[in-house]
Amino acid sequence: MASPKQRTLDVWILEANMVYREVPYVVVTDWLQQGRLLADDCVRLSGSKKWHAIKAVPALGPFLPKVEPQQAEDRAEALEPVDLGMDWRRPGEEEDEDVDMIPLIDISLVLLIFFMMTASISTGILSTIATPAAQHQLAAITQGSYWVGVDSKNRAGIKGEDGATWYSFGKDVKEQVAPTQDFAQVTGALVKELEKADGGEVKIRLRGERSLPIETIKGVVVQLQDLEGRLNRGRTGRLTFVILGEVSEPKISGQ
Repeated sequence: MASPKQRTLDVWILEANMVYREVPYVVVTDWLQQGRLLADDCVRLSGSKKWHAIKAVPALGPFLPKVEPQQAEDRAEALEPVDLGMDWRRPGEEEDEDVDMIPLIDISLVLLIFFMMTASISTGILSTIATPAAQHQLAAITQGSYWVGVDSKNRAGIKGEDGATWYSFGKDVKEQVAPTQDFAQVTGALVKELEKADGGEVKIRLRGERSLPIETIKGVVVQLQDLEGRLNRGRTGRLTFVILGEVSEPKISGQ
């Protein structure tokens, strides 16, 4: 029997359907190692008729490429988490879901002080409340606007006990609620006026007496904002209170 190095084989590459005849054994083994031949390709001894799959030939099987077993160090490294700066956690049930109204109140108070310092309207015959004086006349009373009077005394000049405040309410030049120490009468009259309103802006002027502390004016603004929220519950058309500060007519030089 000839040695393996002297053998010649016929090689049939199935994919290309090509047959190479009398290929030396060592060349066939080189082709196997190079990947040019696959396990399903066929060979036969030169001159014979029966083909055999390479994977079934013991003399050629050891030369087929073998898949290396996966090593423990081949595991993919876990990527470090990337901080996107976003918190995806859902708020817990114990967290308060109520809207924080404090920033809105602060902004409203700043706007109130701004309008009290810059806006000026004609007071007409409404009342004798000594509102802060303006230097220049800027605007006139618009028709259909409401006003809330805040004074330290009533029409007779009587001051409230322990510094209690007097409140009044009206529309345009008509007074609808005479000075009273019960602010609920003012809000009640305003609610009655707005019962049939379809929505939109409601202009309310605060006619605050200039000697009152700013905390008193702030308290009135907060109560009006609270009333706005209560009126809008269940309404189709939303009401928006526009609260303005009223000042007196400008002083005439020489007076």
